[in-house]
Amino acid sequence: MNPENGSTETWLGTHNRTIAREGGQKGQRATGHIAPELLAQQIEVAGPPVQPTLRKGSFAIRDFTIWHAGMPNKTQDIRIMLAQIHFASWFPNPTRLELADDIKPILEDLDAKGELGLEVPVNWVSKEEVQATYLNRALGKKYKVNKTEEE
Repeated sequence: MNPENGSTETWLGTHNRTIAREGGQKGQRATGHIAPELLAQQIEVAGPPVQPTLRKGSFAIRDFTIWHAGMPNKTQDIRIMLAQIHFASWFPNPTRLELADDIKPILEDLDAKGELGLEVPVNWVSKEEVQATYLNRALGKKYKVNKTEEE
């Protein structure tokens, strides 16, 4: 993963900032909209964003609150990146996964064997529902190719 094939852009030091403290609108941070003047201020404090270069099989760990942006893959090669988000068990996180009920036995089997090792907050729905709605979830709009101004 590298800047040419779209490594994630990160803004170093932004884990110390929050949009809420800086007058952002509710939900503004989750939509990916950070005011240009805040970006300019951050460049003055810590420099411009960076895009790391990582070898295949490597991984990066980052604070969930650091400003970041998905970047385009400028090559013709397929680039796959996987992400996992973990929260401490005591953290009040209302987020739940929506998974197809046909994989429920697989997770239950791993959990029974002690191989899962994590609490997985899930809302089980039909496979058809997952396939029909996966791009229209709260954060899914960023994946739509044909965005309109209203979106």
